[in-house]
Amino acid sequence: MILDFRRFLLCVLTLSSFAAFSQNVVSTYCGSGSTGFNNGAVSTATFNKPFGMCIDKLGNLYVADWGNNCIRKVNTKTGTVSTYAGTGTAGWKDGASANAQFNSPADLCVDDSGNVYVSDFLNHRIRKISSTGIVSTVAGTGTAGYINGAASVSRFNYPRGICRDKAGNLYIGDSWNHRIRKITKTGTVSSYAGGGTAFGVGSTGSLVNANDTTARFFTPSGLGIDELGNVYVADAYNHRIRKISTTQAVTTVAGNGATGVGNGGFKDGSSAVALLDTPTEVYVDTVFKKIYIGDTFNNRVRKMDITSGSVKTFAGSGAAGFVNTTDTLSTFNYTRGLVLDSSRTKLYVIDYNNHAIRLVSPKITSGMAEISLYDDVLLFPNPSQGNFRVHSPTLKVEKIRLTDLLGNDITKTFPNNFDSYIDLSKGTYLVIIYFKDGVVTRKIIVQ
Repeated sequence: MILDFRRFLLCVLTLSSFAAFSQNVVSTYCGSGSTGFNNGAVSTATFNKPFGMCIDKLGNLYVADWGNNCIRKVNTKTGTVSTYAGTGTAGWKDGASANAQFNSPADLCVDDSGNVYVSDFLNHRIRKISSTGIVSTVAGTGTAGYINGAASVSRFNYPRGICRDKAGNLYIGDSWNHRIRKITKTGTVSSYAGGGTAFGVGSTGSLVNANDTTARFFTPSGLGIDELGNVYVADAYNHRIRKISTTQAVTTVAGNGATGVGNGGFKDGSSAVALLDTPTEVYVDTVFKKIYIGDTFNNRVRKMDITSGSVKTFAGSGAAGFVNTTDTLSTFNYTRGLVLDSSRTKLYVIDYNNHAIRLVSPKITSGMAEISLYDDVLLFPNPSQGNFRVHSPTLKVEKIRLTDLLGNDITKTFPNNFDSYIDLSKGTYLVIIYFKDGVVTRKIIVQ
C-alpha cells in the first residue's frame, strides 16, 4: 500500500496540533446584566455585584452576592439558584442561615464536608456556614484593625480572598492590612506572609519577595491553593500573581511593570514580561497545572501555565461589555471569581458589573445537539493568508457559513468538498460549520 503523505500529514496535524486550533465559547450561565435578587431557574435568576465563588465536590456553586449581602447557591445539575444564607439586609447576625446577616461578603471556599467559609468584607470577620445551615463567626471582632492571637479577639481589615488547606487551616487575603493571615483549625490567627507599617484603606503597600513577614504585598485579594499547600495570591495593586510556598517563601509567578493604583497594563507572554491590571481572583487547576486569573481592570480572564510560566488571554477582548461569542472576542465588565467544573472543560466566571456568571466552555448548543469543539474538527491554518481548510475525519460537513463578527453573512462559495477557501480579505471572521446533528463555530484570522 502506498502511503498518502498528504493524509498522513493531516492526521498528524489533527492529533498533535488540535489544541492550537480549538476555541472556547463564552455564554451567560445566569444573571440578567442588571441588578436584582431573584431566585429560581438560571435563565431568570438575578444578582447584585457578585464577587467571589467556589464549587463543591457535587458541582454546586456558592456565590458571594456582594450587593445583596448574602450567599447564593447554584445547583448546576438542576439549573436553579437559591439563597443559601443571609436575609439580604446588611448586618451581622449568626444563627440559622435564613436569619443570618452578612455585610458585603467578598469571597468563600468550601471543604469536603460541605462547610462554606466566607470573608465577610465590611464586617471584618470570617464566617462559617455549616453543612446543616448554621452560620457562626470563625474570627474577627467586627472592628477593622490588625490583631493576631485568639480568633475571638483577632482583627482584620477588609478581608477578601480565602482558601483552605488539607489540614483545615484557613488563609485570608487581608486586603488593607497588606498581609496574608492564617487561621489554624484550633482558632489561632497569625500573619502568614506580608508585613510593614501600612494599614488601612488607601494605604500604600509595596512589592518585596522574601520569606514570610518580611515579604510585602499591596492589597492582596483572591487566593488559590494547590495540592501541595502552596498559596497563590492575586496581589491587586502590585498587578501580579504571587506564590507563598509551604516554607513561606514569597515569589512572583506572573506580572511585571510599575506597581500602584492605575499602573497596571496588558501583555501576554512569559511570566517575566506579562502585564496584568488589578487582578482580584485566582483559581489553581492542580490537575493540568494552570492558573486562571480574574484580570479585573483588563476585563479579561488570563491563563498561566505553571510549568512554562507563559501567560495568555483565555477570554475577553479587553473592552468593557456584555457580548457572548468566541473566547477573546467576547466582552466582560470586571472579571472576578472563577472556578473550573470537575471535567476541567467548563470555567465559570463572575462578571461583576454585569451582575452575572459567565461560562467559558468548548461546547455550544445548536438546538439539535451539543458537539464538543475538542472533537475531530480542524480549521487551519489560523491565522490564514486567505486560504484555509476545514476537515473532520469522522464527521461529514454538510454546510459552511461565513460571517463577520456582527453576524453578517459574507457571500462566498465553498467548493463541494469544503476543503479550501480562497480570496478572503484581511480581517477576523466566524466560520460556522454544520453537521447532520449539530454545529460548531470557529474564529479565523486572515492576515
